[in-house]
Amino acid sequence: MKKILEQQKIYYNNELQEFVYGLECKYKFRDLTNRYHNLVNFSENAETPFLNWFRYREGFSGKLIKELIIDSGAQKDEIILDPFSGSGTTPVVAVLNGYNGLGIDVNPLSTFIANVKMSKYSHDELCLCRNMAKDIMNLPSQSTYRFDDIRKYFTEKNYYDLCSLREYIDTISNPRIRDIFLTAFLCILESSSNRRRDGNGLKTVKTKINDVKEFFYKKLLDIIKDLKESSKGNLGQGLCITGSAINLHDIFMREYGETNKKVGAIIFSPPYPNSFDYFESYKLELVFGGFSKDISGIKTFREQAVRSFVGVKAQETCDYYIDLFADEIEKAIPLKESETGKKDSRTRKVPNMIKGYFADMREIIRQCGLCLEKDKKVYIVIDQSAYVGVIIPTDLLLAYISESVGFNVVSITECRKARTSTQQLKKYPYLKNILRESIVELIKK
Repeated sequence: MKKILEQQKIYYNNELQEFVYGLECKYKFRDLTNRYHNLVNFSENAETPFLNWFRYREGFSGKLIKELIIDSGAQKDEIILDPFSGSGTTPVVAVLNGYNGLGIDVNPLSTFIANVKMSKYSHDELCLCRNMAKDIMNLPSQSTYRFDDIRKYFTEKNYYDLCSLREYIDTISNPRIRDIFLTAFLCILESSSNRRRDGNGLKTVKTKINDVKEFFYKKLLDIIKDLKESSKGNLGQGLCITGSAINLHDIFMREYGETNKKVGAIIFSPPYPNSFDYFESYKLELVFGGFSKDISGIKTFREQAVRSFVGVKAQETCDYYIDLFADEIEKAIPLKESETGKKDSRTRKVPNMIKGYFADMREIIRQCGLCLEKDKKVYIVIDQSAYVGVIIPTDLLLAYISESVGFNVVSITECRKARTSTQQLKKYPYLKNILRESIVELIKK
C-alpha cells in the first residue's frame, strides 16, 4: 500500500493521503502471506475435530490460534480471551491445548455451540447419547411444531422432518444430553435447507440432503466421537458468554473477578466494516434453534452488535481522521450516482457506519486494556475494505486508535490480499493489489 500511495493520489483530501502514508511508514510490517494465507479463513477447519461441526463463515483456522497463543507467551493457567468468539475457535483451541478459554459473542447460537464443544462429558453420558441416537431413524415425520417464517427455505419433506427432530429434542429430560442433540440439529440446518450463507445473507442453493434423519444421525455420532476423544485429554476450562464486547471488562470481572486468574492474551477477529449484517446469515438457526421466536426477533441481538453494517444508530463524530474517511466517501457518492443515474441509498449510509464502527472498536480495545496486565498482547485479525474507491485501511486505523487507549503497536502482519466487488475493481483497478487481510499485534503499555 505504501508504494501505491507514493505513486498515485488515492484520496481527494491531501491531509488524509498523508495521514495514511504516515501510518504505513510508522508501523512495522511483516509479509507472511505464504504462511498465513489459508489460516485466516474457516476452510482450514473442514477436517478438524470440533471446529468442523458448524460452518461459521467468519471464522479462522484453529492452527492460527494455536500459533498466536504460543507467540503471546501466555501461561497454561491464564485465560485466552476472545470478545468476538463466534463458534468458539479461540476458546476451544485454548481449552484443547490446556489453557483456559473465555469467549464473548452477541449471537446466542454461537455461544451455545461453543459451550458444548468445551464441556466435559462422562463415558456414561456419551453412551446414553449414542443409545438415544438410535431412536432418531424411527421418528414419525409429524410434529405439532411450526416455524412458519422460515418454512419457505426448506423442501416440504425436510421441513417436516426437521420439525419432528426439534420436537423430539425438547422431550429429552437430561439438559446436557439435550444440548448435544440440539447442537447436532443446528449443525445440519444450513445443508438441509435450500440456502447457503453468502455475503450479506443467504443465497439460494438446492439442498443435496434427501434424508434429514440419517444426516442428523451421522452428525450426532461425529460430535459424540469428538467429545469422547477430548474427554481423555488434559483440557483447560472453557466458557462462552452471550453479551456485547462493549461490556468486555464487566463480563470478565463478573466471571473471574473473585479468582486469581489472569488474561494471558486476547485474540479476536471483529466484524469487518464491510456493511454485512451477519445475523441475516444465521436466521435459520436462530429461529429453528429457539433463540428467537421469529425472524423479526433477531433485531434484539443485532442492536448489541458492533456497528459494522448500514442502518445503525447515528454517530455524529468519531475521531478527526476517521471523520475524514467518512467525508471522503460522502463526497464520492454524488459522482457515482451521476454516472449510474441511480440514487445509492445503501452507500449513503456508509459514512455513518464508518464512524460508528471505529467508535465502537475504540471502546472495545480500551476494554481489552482493562482486562490485561502490562506487557500482555492482543491480536486482531482484520480485513481492509473500500467504498466507491475509498480505501478503509482498517488495520492501520485500529493500530492508530489502539495507541490512544494504552497500547503499543508491535507489528502488522499481512496474511493475504483482500477482495472487493467486481464493479469496484473495474472502476478502481488499483484495489486489486492493495487491499489486505492482516493481524494487528498490540502490547499493553
